[in-house]
Amino acid sequence: MQRKSGYVLAMLLLAFGLAACKHDPGIIKYPTPMNNLKNAPSDSAQQDKQAAAQTHTQLAAAYMQQDHLKEAETALHKALGFDDKYIPAHTMLAILDWRINRMQDADREFRTAISLDPSNGDTNNNYGRFLCEQGKPQDAMRYFKKALADPFYKTPALANTNAGSCLLKGNDYAGAEPYLRKALETDPDFAPALLTMARLDYGKGDAFQARGYLQRFEAAGRATPESLLLGYQIATRLGDKETAANYSSRLQDQFPNSAQAQSLNGSSQ
Repeated sequence: MQRKSGYVLAMLLLAFGLAACKHDPGIIKYPTPMNNLKNAPSDSAQQDKQAAAQTHTQLAAAYMQQDHLKEAETALHKALGFDDKYIPAHTMLAILDWRINRMQDADREFRTAISLDPSNGDTNNNYGRFLCEQGKPQDAMRYFKKALADPFYKTPALANTNAGSCLLKGNDYAGAEPYLRKALETDPDFAPALLTMARLDYGKGDAFQARGYLQRFEAAGRATPESLLLGYQIATRLGDKETAANYSSRLQDQFPNSAQAQSLNGSSQ
């Protein structure tokens, strides 16, 4: 059963250039199957087909990391030609379609993956993330909840952070906070949850508490345009001009072409 065969977990969405869709800190599972197929069906022909699908899906993952998207798409279609029920290939194809703004195709591939294993936490989390980005938070929350209900789901901090971030998009601070706190109970150093908590507290007007979460994020994760802009905003609200100037300089130096740097430039003119 594919569920038992396992996925190598999680590369962040932004690591694959999906920031073009203006995602929050990317929180999505990127399935790269690397198992030995010990639990594959006993039928040797079926086993050979799944092994071939797995190999082409691995190849597609390598192509996507190198930003060779056309080659990745070809490899994924070959994978599905060998085994059209191979969930990692459908999921990766959905992510690729999402990346290049083929939203209807991405939606179809996500739904196909879910139909093949309706309770799978990774797949439900991914689709929830996609739906939230499409402005469908209520639908997204259904899938985050399904992900969290999966007893075999290995990274609930991921779905909890996605759920909290999705609710925060609609300024639902009360709804978002329990999900984010649950994520941090599961993994206190989970950088995306820390940054989202900092955003939440800043939005609520508690800049001091927001600074604490941002400092924890900076200790656990890598600076992003969003984190640097938020650091500038928090320091400005707290009246710390020196720290605000430092965040501003880092943002301009490290991410000069980012939307966050441009917004800061515009506000200073």
